Amino acid sequence: MPNKKKLPVADTDPLHLRAIRLALNGSYRFSKRLAGQWCYRVLAKPPRKILLPAEKDFLADARQQVIPVGIMQIQTYHWPGSGPKILLAHGWNSNSGRWQALASQLIIAGYDVYALDAPAHGASVGGSFAVIYYGNVLAELADTLRPEVIIGHSAGGMAAAYYLKHYPEVHHPEKLVLLSTPAELNHFMESFRKGIGLKKAVIDAMEMGFTQRFGMSFDYFSIAKFVRNLRMPGLIIHDEKDDVAPVHGAYQMAENWPNSELVITSGLGHSIQHEQVRKRILDWLAY
Repeated sequence: MPNKKKLPVADTDPLHLRAIRLALNGSYRFSKRLAGQWCYRVLAKPPRKILLPAEKDFLADARQQVIPVGIMQIQTYHWPGSGPKILLAHGWNSNSGRWQALASQLIIAGYDVYALDAPAHGASVGGSFAVIYYGNVLAELADTLRPEVIIGHSAGGMAAAYYLKHYPEVHHPEKLVLLSTPAELNHFMESFRKGIGLKKAVIDAMEMGFTQRFGMSFDYFSIAKFVRNLRMPGLIIHDEKDDVAPVHGAYQMAENWPNSELVITSGLGHSIQHEQVRKRILDWLAY
């Protein structure tokens, strides 16, 4: 479709994007605070992505359980196996269906596989989405499920790094895989701004409200800094043309995380859904 704008990590209808852009940019002319609040709401409660038929069948085969975390009811999926336990964390405006191809291969290989729908995503109910909230949920689930491996895509990787930094007392996995993970929250926010076509002033207004809400600005959420404390082996896979999470951030994370391995792909974009990626993950886990 010509001139189609892309929302980060999403398959959102271009007409919906245009409506969001017009509403947010237009509201800023009347109220800076209101524009920031609306922009935060778009990020915190994105439209729920519809499952493809194959994804729906894949999730239907899992053992499903809703786990309460604070005011949230987090939907989890479990495909039992005799091997090491793996927890899969998807990115923003996605759901556990995105793991269909990778999880299917992990299941065949005998791994004990879990996935979750992030706050305000998929079939999870209550709360809203933010790296802090997602990190809190991962900390709770990790302490309950005690996975040997966590694999996070995009914001799922950010949330994993956040919990590992801020919850040293809870269970930590033996291995961590970060797929297309932004090194800085600011990187994600800038791609979100460009993807929709927002004025920078709208994002600035949202950051003011974000800082008041959480007591921290976007600058604080530096995954490149968070990974400095990690001691477990890590695998970082990133595409050189990622239009959501700039690839230079992946190099920075690898430099700050001595026990990590960096794999750079070409032509796979931010979704990084490809057989060569899945094979690399499986080979690395088996090593």
